[in-house]
Amino acid sequence: MRHSAVYAHLKRNQLRTAELVRHVEEIGARYGGFEGMLRTYVRSLRFLLRSVRRSLGKFPRECPSCGYHGRFLGYGYPYVCDIYCPRCGSLERHRLLCLAARQHRYFASKDVLHFAPEPAISRLVLEQHPESYVTADLFANDVDRRENIEALTIPDASFDVIICSHVLEHVDDRAAISELYRVLRPGGLLIAMFPIVEGWHETYEEDSINSPDDRLLHFGQHDHARFFGRDARARLSAPGFIIEEYTAVEPYVSRYGLARGEKVFLCRRPEAHDNAAIRLQGTAAPECAAVALCPERQLQR
Repeated sequence: MRHSAVYAHLKRNQLRTAELVRHVEEIGARYGGFEGMLRTYVRSLRFLLRSVRRSLGKFPRECPSCGYHGRFLGYGYPYVCDIYCPRCGSLERHRLLCLAARQHRYFASKDVLHFAPEPAISRLVLEQHPESYVTADLFANDVDRRENIEALTIPDASFDVIICSHVLEHVDDRAAISELYRVLRPGGLLIAMFPIVEGWHETYEEDSINSPDDRLLHFGQHDHARFFGRDARARLSAPGFIIEEYTAVEPYVSRYGLARGEKVFLCRRPEAHDNAAIRLQGTAAPECAAVALCPERQLQR
């Protein structure tokens, strides 16, 4: 569909929504007892109309993944405007990881394992010419390995880099993190991303919340099992990972259409000679064993 046709379609929808708003206002005037409630509905419909107008973007953006310059589209449920690149389909998390990887070249000449691969990230990995690139998923058919991330069939110390983006909120994260640590080589890197509520000290999860509707209500998506809190760092570091954080900040949030404060967790498996020091740290402070938070690394040009 051409842009002119899209805009015409949206214009027609705007006119219909405006007519509905006027109709509800007339009902509110006629039935004074419902005036307060109708006023609330009218206000909600006005915001819906505003979202329709913004669905094709408002601000010019840049996509570091494909080089697109222009407006981003809306995407997702709940619907969010200005986050979806119309050329390559990248979302906020893809562009953040792209910026981090372009800056630090995580994948060049490395053996890379990628769980639940997404096209935008697969392109990013391959452009850096890894030594090998293996994709894995439990359900998808277009991957190299059918793997349960909680119980991998991969031998110990097989990969230099593992990408695990928006997977841990779906599974038993403690089992998965332990397995990812096992199959990484000493000095290897786990790149993890997931939804996190920084205002919560502890992760919110409850085994009794298991129906799709209940999970949507409590965890924001029908197949999520938790909302991570700040203790996600301790959960990541439990097997022995040393963690750095790469954070989306301004002016890059506005320029590239990133989610404010979103993080890439860079989890490094220590070299073999570092293990004794980590065990010693664990005996001194078991409640924060193996946690070594480095100053967060902000986006740089």
